Amino acid sequence: MPKRLLRLLPGLLVSLGFTLWFILRAHWGEVAGALKGVNLPLVVLSASVLFTEFIIRTLRWKVLLRPFAPQARTWRLFIATVIGMALNVVLPFRAGDFARPWLGSRETGTPILPLVTVAVIERVFDILGLVSVLVIMVLILPANAQAHGELVTNLKLYGSIFGVAGVVGMAIFLTLAAREHAARHIFARIVSIAPRPVADRFLYLFDGFVLGLESVRSRRALWQAGALSLLHWLNGAISIYVLFLAFGIDLPFAAACFTTVAIALTVALPQAPGFFGVFHVAIETTLVLWGLDPAPAQAFAIVFWAVSFIPVATVGAIAWWREGLSMVSLREEAARLEPSATESRAASGG
Repeated sequence: MPKRLLRLLPGLLVSLGFTLWFILRAHWGEVAGALKGVNLPLVVLSASVLFTEFIIRTLRWKVLLRPFAPQARTWRLFIATVIGMALNVVLPFRAGDFARPWLGSRETGTPILPLVTVAVIERVFDILGLVSVLVIMVLILPANAQAHGELVTNLKLYGSIFGVAGVVGMAIFLTLAAREHAARHIFARIVSIAPRPVADRFLYLFDGFVLGLESVRSRRALWQAGALSLLHWLNGAISIYVLFLAFGIDLPFAAACFTTVAIALTVALPQAPGFFGVFHVAIETTLVLWGLDPAPAQAFAIVFWAVSFIPVATVGAIAWWREGLSMVSLREEAARLEPSATESRAASGG
């Protein structure tokens, strides 16, 4: 327990520091005025659009699970998705990243390792989706760079660079997916320098990863997962743009795309559960870069945090309760699903 607390401490300090910074710097009178003038129906629409993200993620998960879990039910996968995302909001160490594969394993009867691998592959597709949104942002940026100072010029330059880098990275990933036998041979020779139990363990993990890659060797699955990933991240940008309208913020859709990418990078940083502080400061800073005054930017950050996390945390908590789950069962299942050394040797052919 002390070690876990020490691992959690940096994130807590980061969140506390940014939260205090946001609170002490906020122009609360002006923030209150901006909040009073917000269009509530558009806020509800923004929240509704953003919540469909979890439906899209569920559909993509089902596509990637199809090779080894064709019987997976969409509704049950959706329940696992919202529970996993809710746990990531309220618990440290991104507990939902384990809970979702665990619940998927319960639903499909599939061993958990391929499901964990699919979760890793989903991260790759998330990168593809983010890169795609970045490219779209570059393509639709205002032609007049003077409208937002040097920001648009820099975004065009660096957005193009990161877009090319993302495409190259995806090409490497797909090459690995297509040539797993050659990759395994090379990997086996590399890990052979380690003691046999350690080498067997790494080969077991590699085989599980390769099994998970089965889902992307289908051209149909590749295109479907890619399209759903693009839709997922564009959905976030659309939600942000609708919230721009709710606040009467006159910024282009490219600004919503840029904010989407900024938020995605922000939530990946070590921080406390709930994404307090860091999330708010990141949004405020992003919008100020686009020429928005600090007070409406701060009000927007507060509302978008609520739109992003309160609905999924509420629905996830209800689903967790209806499923009769508990943290004790989650920990016990994590221990039970940990593969034994015997299984590792058998899976690696040892």
